[in-house]
Amino acid sequence: MAVEAYFEDIEDKIIRVLRSSKYSVKICVAWISGKIYTPILEDLANRGVNVELVYDNNSTNLRHGVPRSNKYKTYAIDTRLSSSLMHNKFCIVDDEILITGSYNWSNKAKDSFENIVVIRNEFELIKDFLHEFYDLIAYYDAFSSNYVRKCHCGSNLFNLGILGQESGLYDESKIDVWSVCVKNSHVSHLGEEYAQHLRAQLGMKYEPDWCLETYDKDSMLSEFQQERSSSNSLQNYFNSRSGLRIHAIGTIAMDNWNGHMEWDEEPEYIVNIFWRDMYLRKLIPETLYDDYFGGINEIISDHV
Repeated sequence: MAVEAYFEDIEDKIIRVLRSSKYSVKICVAWISGKIYTPILEDLANRGVNVELVYDNNSTNLRHGVPRSNKYKTYAIDTRLSSSLMHNKFCIVDDEILITGSYNWSNKAKDSFENIVVIRNEFELIKDFLHEFYDLIAYYDAFSSNYVRKCHCGSNLFNLGILGQESGLYDESKIDVWSVCVKNSHVSHLGEEYAQHLRAQLGMKYEPDWCLETYDKDSMLSEFQQERSSSNSLQNYFNSRSGLRIHAIGTIAMDNWNGHMEWDEEPEYIVNIFWRDMYLRKLIPETLYDDYFGGINEIISDHV
């Protein structure tokens, strides 16, 4: 692994790395100057480099950004809320070089105090950014067919499935579906359904072992493809299933297991969320705490 930090001449550093690409360039930035980067992206595409660009769908990019082209792929991201942005700033070159930092790829950015780091061959880190990149593209593709429901208090709602224990030949489990308000934790029980082998589909059983002596680019890409396939299969499963729409799956867990077992503390429970709908994942936390989300107590009490 090699890491370099830059605080001056950042635009020049970015362009040099882009021009060094041989196979692929994946850019994900809030703002990008078409005047500066369009000729570079066209030149890369003409050389056979696969170029993909994700950017925030705002008026500045509309007027001054990189135009759509049949030479490369562009994805203008609309966020769920009018007050939010697609604010990422990173680039992956040949799946082995990562550029990230505070620097926007705009014409004015060079006048500000900014930074980037260029990270080479840190494949576990690069895999995380690859997931974010393709999650955003999946979000872009699904945007028009999804919506955010509103609670009576004005906050956003999502449907949470609490997964029960599996039993029987087909590993059948009950799913209690709750409507949950993100901000004020208003909850209501919507009903119950049953699923088979869901823990295996969620990756909670039989997870692959990727603890390799040499974690190189090839093993990273193999792991990434398997994880994407699993993620896409789950998304398709929950999109296509009949019955109540489910946006997240969680289980009830004890948060102070050691304290309870060793010092006889009163058990404290949480909701651990194992899967979140791509479209709503920024709205749904990974953990729901009883002492913070007051209404979650009703969900926990119903399942403990």
